[in-house]
Amino acid sequence: MSSIRLYVERFNRQDWEGLRELISADARLLVADRYSGSFADGGYLGVYSRMQVRWRLALGDVDGEPTIVLLHFRDGAWEIGGVIRVEVGADDHIQRIADYQHCPWVLAAGSIIVREAVA
Repeated sequence: MSSIRLYVERFNRQDWEGLRELISADARLLVADRYSGSFADGGYLGVYSRMQVRWRLALGDVDGEPTIVLLHFRDGAWEIGGVIRVEVGADDHIQRIADYQHCPWVLAAGSIIVREAVA
């Protein structure tokens, strides 16, 4: 199983400890327009655990490149709320996470396709 698919599965289950096992100790985090630095210092997982909107991650493509799509449940339907890019190192650990959920112009600028909702 790919590290990205496993990342999505564990994120959707809110298996924060399992996610930490996938993420390199020196991983970098970018939450565009909010934070750039160490994943360990960013408080990233806590933000998702406290989100008021119902959400889930799915595997997808942005302009033909594999990515993760953040979905929000609003008005009875799932809609695209952002995209997340992850880079996997040679050791199959996540080395870099770039989350663009605070950048609505990213959604309008590219072609985003949800390939697979992951449980």
